[in-house]
Amino acid sequence: MTTAPVNHFDRGKPFYPLVMNYLIQLLGFKELAARGLIGAREISVEDLQKATREPFDTADRAAVESALGGLQKLLGPLELKSEFQNDRIIVDVDAIAEELIHGNHEYLLSFYIRAAANILVLAHEVTKDTSYRDTGPLWEFLRHSRNAATHNGLFHFTHGEPRRLAEWGPFRIEASLQGTSLFKDARGQGLLSPGDPIRLLWDIEQTYPNIRI
Repeated sequence: MTTAPVNHFDRGKPFYPLVMNYLIQLLGFKELAARGLIGAREISVEDLQKATREPFDTADRAAVESALGGLQKLLGPLELKSEFQNDRIIVDVDAIAEELIHGNHEYLLSFYIRAAANILVLAHEVTKDTSYRDTGPLWEFLRHSRNAATHNGLFHFTHGEPRRLAEWGPFRIEASLQGTSLFKDARGQGLLSPGDPIRLLWDIEQTYPNIRI
């Protein structure tokens, strides 16, 4: 079985931004964990040169200060505009990294898998009621996975579901899965792992080349 090339999703089709945002979220988790363990990185001259993406004169004080300011802003607090309070909500990156590592990290890790569930929900929503979507096994697998994601991560069947074949590779969703986990938990109980949503969406995109936004 080949590996899904995650950078090769068609940018003109609906799954590309979903997969990219999913990966950014997961990579951000790793970056914050590293920051919580070793602290914020020091900015070097090499970093400044990479940031400019062009010949960089370190003797040019204005250029150095401009590049340094841009990097510090990127690595610094997150500022989120709030219409409600007519101000910005400031999120201290180091405080979040510290909380991730030294706070109640086991509790936070238990919600880590929710990101995988979210991409399935979004993939279902952006493709439902489209002309290219049918009731084939792959789409049915996505539909039932989405339903499980919205039922606290557990398969929940009503009205005689599953009514149609919901199959993807070695996996088949059947009524016997009622109440079981969509994603594997710490004990290894469940159906899928965090990489599976990427592979599922890749297989759907390849099987249905007429998918479009």
